[in-house]
Amino acid sequence: MNTLSVEERAKIQEAIDQTNAIFALEGFQPTEQSRKIDAAVLAGRVSSSQVVEEMRSYVMTHKTIEGFVESRTWSQAC
Repeated sequence: MNTLSVEERAKIQEAIDQTNAIFALEGFQPTEQSRKIDAAVLAGRVSSSQVVEEMRSYVMTHKTIEGFVESRTWSQAC
């Protein structure tokens, strides 16, 4: 578990909000999977770099992202 300071949490939340706003301009909305990942990162249960590495490994093995979040212990509290 990664303890985030108030400032770190605010910076991550701002980055998430900006990313979602940019995607919304193109007509995209966050998926349930991305919302769960964002919640886990904001809660300090996983770092964004850890998510990237774990997802890369999962996709290489399973050839899909389906089931990724559900397979992670850090997502269980979301």
